[in-house]
Amino acid sequence: MKRRSICALAVLALLAGCAKPVSKISAVALPDGIYASLDCAGLAAERTRVEVRLADATKRQNKAQMDDAMGVFLIGVPVSSLTGDAEGEIAGLKGQQDALAREAAKKGC
Repeated sequence: MKRRSICALAVLALLAGCAKPVSKISAVALPDGIYASLDCAGLAAERTRVEVRLADATKRQNKAQMDDAMGVFLIGVPVSSLTGDAEGEIAGLKGQQDALAREAAKKGC
């Protein structure tokens, strides 16, 4: 019974280090007004730039998840713990999207 408990704890510890799904990554809260200097065209351009970066980061995070699954299956270690993932970048980009949307709503864009 002890051996089973130890194995279960080891599996949980490994899974805790796995890359988080993009849908479970929360946006970083950014203050209102950081995009106040932009007009509607500027907000639209910035929103496009953020969307492109978020799409790239999402691809990298999805790859990190797949790599983790294979790493745990093959060698027992989630490889994103070694190579990193894009969780922080995604959280920041989601926060930028939220701030851009708030500013666009204020300006009636």
